[in-house]
Amino acid sequence: MSGGCFHTLSLAQFLGLVDELHTRVSNGHGRIEITRDGCDDVCILISKAELESLERALEILSETPDFRTMCESLSAVVATSLEEPAPQSA
Repeated sequence: MSGGCFHTLSLAQFLGLVDELHTRVSNGHGRIEITRDGCDDVCILISKAELESLERALEILSETPDFRTMCESLSAVVATSLEEPAPQSA
């Protein structure tokens, strides 16, 4: 594995290295992308501390006026897209 912070491994590779990867990730040494042959689904192994940090950042962001404005704009777009089209005259 390289020295970067994001590694991609197949499920088989991951299973063979799970103890080492758990130690690396839990000590804050990057993230692991896990793929599976024949499947487009991917999952990421990150530390609990990093997950909690990301969740806290989202919580802080969600309390900002810009976030509320963005939600209102998205709601308006959804409402408009769900409206029935006006009947066409023949």
